[in-house]
Amino acid sequence: MKRTQITSHITIVLTLVTAITAVLIAGFAWLASTKVDDLSLIRQADFVTQGLQQQINAVPREQESVTKWDDAVLYGKMRNHDWLLENIGKWTHDYFGHDRTYVFDDTDHLMFAMRDGIDVLSPSLGDDHDPVARLAAEMRYALKERLQASDPAPIADVASTKVVDIVGRPAVISARPIIPSSERMTVEAGSEFIAIAVKFLDASPIEHIAHYARLDGLHYAPAGKEAGEARIPVISASGATLGHLTWEPIKPGLMLLEQIAPASIIGMFIAMGVVLFLGQGLRRTSLNLIESKAQLLVHRDHLEETVRLRTGEIERQRQELDRLLAQERQVNALQRQFVTMASHEFRTPLAIIDAAAQRLTRTKGELSPQYISEKSGQIRSAVLRMVDLMESILAAGRLETGRISLSLADCNLIDVIASCCARQKEISKEHVFRTNLGELPATMKADRAALEQVFTNLLSNAAKYAPHAPDIHIRGWADERFSYVSVSDQGIGIDTDDLPKLFQPYYRARSATGIAGTGIGLNIVKQIVELHGGTVTVSSALGHGTTFTVALPQEGAASLTTPQAA
Repeated sequence: MKRTQITSHITIVLTLVTAITAVLIAGFAWLASTKVDDLSLIRQADFVTQGLQQQINAVPREQESVTKWDDAVLYGKMRNHDWLLENIGKWTHDYFGHDRTYVFDDTDHLMFAMRDGIDVLSPSLGDDHDPVARLAAEMRYALKERLQASDPAPIADVASTKVVDIVGRPAVISARPIIPSSERMTVEAGSEFIAIAVKFLDASPIEHIAHYARLDGLHYAPAGKEAGEARIPVISASGATLGHLTWEPIKPGLMLLEQIAPASIIGMFIAMGVVLFLGQGLRRTSLNLIESKAQLLVHRDHLEETVRLRTGEIERQRQELDRLLAQERQVNALQRQFVTMASHEFRTPLAIIDAAAQRLTRTKGELSPQYISEKSGQIRSAVLRMVDLMESILAAGRLETGRISLSLADCNLIDVIASCCARQKEISKEHVFRTNLGELPATMKADRAALEQVFTNLLSNAAKYAPHAPDIHIRGWADERFSYVSVSDQGIGIDTDDLPKLFQPYYRARSATGIAGTGIGLNIVKQIVELHGGTVTVSSALGHGTTFTVALPQEGAASLTTPQAA
């Protein structure tokens, strides 16, 4: 009975906590949406304010295109009405959307007027009289004051722009003197003609502002007739509020709430139902706790043993990951070393080619055939060295990505080795390649190009690591199934500890320190030989030279009766 009362109390508490949580979440959501809507309204007001200011600033800038013009000065003085109509009145109205255009001569007499795209043949200011006449007088006064200034501003910078009320409508009026655009024409200071433009803000500018601010329903409301919370004032030059630009505000927070409210209410009821269901389950569960306690004690020892075993497994996995990480770091270090070595390997033959070319250029007037042959040989040797390096790098890439394939055909191994020796002789002129290949069969199944890559690498290494031992021995022999070729030198040799790692990509023996190389050649040799179904072995002693032995099946690899990708 006591246990039942406890579980009932727990159910009630859980239900109350769920309800309070739901109310708090709803309150926070409402507060957050209100803040978001307030920020959005401020942003919208900023865009509308910027758009309004851009429309105001655009009028004097647009007006400058027709007031700073030699032709405007000339035809204005001539009082050519047709020219003023076409090039000032209609242009500013059709292209810039100016509603009114007026031109005053040097005596402040109104000589041209165009209102709403209609030429006023008897020029008059009409409803625009007070603000336009006042602005024209202010501009004339400013031009005269400029004459008396010790450091007058440039005439092109003299302009006046105001926001005024014209018959209940907000308008931008801008005044500028008509001045020449070049030095070919001059106007006596103080006697400039004055052009005045009027553009009502409640017409096309509203559409431009709405497009700029991405707001629908933006309109102008005169003072005293404003409605809605989204609005900014339109303030005149005197500081009076003429009206407001108003719009229907975009409220992303409220819109989100309206979309998620039904689902939230349903979710709240579902949560309360789940809590009630869980309370009943808690009651049933509490009745089973005592029985479960005994079972837990039984399973405790089993769990401890499982944890111990699992901990040991995790420790073994950790050790394996540490090993793999160390291996990855070693591979990355070897790759960086390879990039450095490859760069050096390319730079050396390029330097040889450049030096030989420069010597040929400097001594072009006194070149002997022997000198040309010597330098050409140096260039050719350097080019062959670069070609071999590029072939090694490309072969390593194809092998690594599994895109290399063998084309098995009848191949004369003796010819392959002779060709490689001849090519290496052009590069290593100080070495002698002594061959003993008479015991090799006349033909065998192999990929000739791939075998050339193998023996080119072996011969190049033999010459490179035996700089002071010119004799390099190449011996061939065969048995019933395999053909064998050994390449021996009497060079620096390899440390015994380095031999097991010698065929790994990018690995270089410690005895090779200071000798250029990329560390990929022997890896290529091993992979190509194994693709043929053969083997490659090495025997060496530090300071006593090195011998590489290649064994190749005479009928090709059993699995490569047709070309097969590696």
